[in-house]
Amino acid sequence: ELEQAEGRLRTAKIFPFNPELTVEAARREGPIETNTDKGVKLAQEFQIGGQRRRGTAQASAELEAARAQLLREERLLAARVRAAFVGALRTRELLEVERANAELAQSLGEVARKRFDSGAVAQMEVNLAQVQVGRAERDLRLAEGAYEVAKTVLAEVVGLDPSHPPELDGELDIPARTLPPLAELLAAAENTRADLESFRRTTEAAEARIELSRRLRIPNLELEAFYGEEDGTDRLLGGSVNIRIPVFKRNQGRIAEARAAHRQTLAETESTELQVRQEVAASLARYRASRAASLNLQQQVLGTLDENLELLQRSFEAGKTGWTDVLVFRREFVDIQRDYVETVTNTR
Repeated sequence: ELEQAEGRLRTAKIFPFNPELTVEAARREGPIETNTDKGVKLAQEFQIGGQRRRGTAQASAELEAARAQLLREERLLAARVRAAFVGALRTRELLEVERANAELAQSLGEVARKRFDSGAVAQMEVNLAQVQVGRAERDLRLAEGAYEVAKTVLAEVVGLDPSHPPELDGELDIPARTLPPLAELLAAAENTRADLESFRRTTEAAEARIELSRRLRIPNLELEAFYGEEDGTDRLLGGSVNIRIPVFKRNQGRIAEARAAHRQTLAETESTELQVRQEVAASLARYRASRAASLNLQQQVLGTLDENLELLQRSFEAGKTGWTDVLVFRREFVDIQRDYVETVTNTR
């Protein structure tokens, strides 16, 4: 599209009309003799209403709009790559959670078997522990598949062979930076968003198109010079000026069409500006909330999980904690880690 816009600008800058050369010859037969009349005409058409300048302005604005749109697409591609990378990190972290969950279920199942062998619990408790081991193994296999799928998505977005996806090098941690106030972010988006710049340039092109359509009502001027010979003796040398009279066709349809396109562009620009403001405000709110929630989970919850898990296993082995309490804590242990991964993902 950018190259097409460059081609249209090149066309607009070139003088639009080539000279026209006409060679005429006619056989003149008289009662006495026969002669040949000859003539040469050279005609050139000119725009006298500044149409070429207006057309160049329109094409230039369209080219700038195409450049801004290309920049927008490049930024969107970078965002898709980043999102795919973060998504792959998310599935990798969730895989680690499920791997820890499977190890925990296996460990608790072994404790249940030991307690059964010692006569402390019934067979039903052992069976229930095995059910939990089976579920944990299922969740682990699904998490492994999700991680492989996420890597193939990342490979496709980057342009690599999905059958040989890349291995990730990065951590899904909480961002340390704090974002500026909303008003500052809105001003930055208004000045740097390439899609808004593209709409501004498209509006300029629409305005230039209106002016060009108005100028096209002015008829072109055609100058003609001719030279001829008649009867082999008479020579004619002269010229003419031709101009069409715009009585009926005055480019009314194109002017109306250009005005409608201009109004459409203005409406789309206004809609996009509102959408950008909403996106920035929503993104800032989501980032701040997710970052605060992630820090809260990290500081107040995750730091005590390992210690509580160790205490729980000791208590369960000693017979001081029932299987119901073990299941509740294990579920909370897994869910809170999943929640933490999802919350941190929202900050990226």
